[in-house]
Amino acid sequence: MPLAELMLQIQELSKIDKLRLMQFLATELVKEEDANFFVENQDYPVWSPYNCSEAANVLMDLLATKQQEKNG
Repeated sequence: MPLAELMLQIQELSKIDKLRLMQFLATELVKEEDANFFVENQDYPVWSPYNCSEAANVLMDLLATKQQEKNG
């Protein structure tokens, strides 16, 4: 099937089916890239904004500065 024809069919899909297609394609690309990209039952570190008080303080200072500029 030519890509142009496939793209026309994709445009007719519902939003949820398009999202499922994206998930499928992303999974397929990962499989082709590296079979051991994600290993079951293994922990992967994820950054979280929790306990990042310095970043929160910078954002609060910026917000306060913008609020002062707006008010006066």
